[in-house]
Amino acid sequence: MFPRAQTEDACKVVFNVSERKNWETRVAEVVYVKDSDHASCSCQRFEFVGIICKHILALFRRDQIEYMPEKYILKRWKKTAKCGLVSDANGKEIKDCADPGLLIKRSTMSRLASDVVEDALMSEEGCEVLSETLKSLQVKLKLLKDGPSNNEVGGSSSQTQYMKDPKRVRCKGRSKGVTGAKEKAMKRGIRHCRECGHIGHDRRQCPALNTPTSPSNNDESTPIHRSDPLFDDFDRMHGPRYFKHFVGTEQIQSSV
Repeated sequence: MFPRAQTEDACKVVFNVSERKNWETRVAEVVYVKDSDHASCSCQRFEFVGIICKHILALFRRDQIEYMPEKYILKRWKKTAKCGLVSDANGKEIKDCADPGLLIKRSTMSRLASDVVEDALMSEEGCEVLSETLKSLQVKLKLLKDGPSNNEVGGSSSQTQYMKDPKRVRCKGRSKGVTGAKEKAMKRGIRHCRECGHIGHDRRQCPALNTPTSPSNNDESTPIHRSDPLFDDFDRMHGPRYFKHFVGTEQIQSSV
């Protein structure tokens, strides 16, 4: 903040307080009246909110004023604000609100409205836009207040309302779509066998490895010689006659 004296006469002094915000320079005009020792700013924050603005504080800092003048501290900000009756603009008594959530909402909206008013007062176009917006907003709030929904509070509605399914919203981005077998094969790539070197299969399905080589997998049986120890055990259990009959039967079946 940089306050600079613009004009001065016997009654008042006009200061221009420049502020740099968001790469823009804003200038506010502060008028100091000597007779009443009162300072007013073009942003009118003190008149709307009741809190002295930063432009006047910059002027006080320039003049090295250590303590805030009493007239700039309103009763609503003092500890004794709740002492006595509080009335509104129509003279009606305002009762204390016990709902803390409502107080938080009121404080948030008041702060937001104060910032909007401060930005609008920097130009004539901003003031006109804000005035038109506030008027239309006031009409909408009045219709909302006098609407049929307020009359049904605390009671049940006689008409049955049916809820319909919400509209389907398409997800952002490009859809994947249906992938065909040809596209899947192209993405998978060509299989190459490291065993035989051919393509179209891998090592697990290689025909060279799956070829049966053991005698147990063949259809033909391996002949057994008479000198095998199994024949001695067979003779002890069944006798040599049964062996001759068994050998003759096997020869007949093999010849057939």
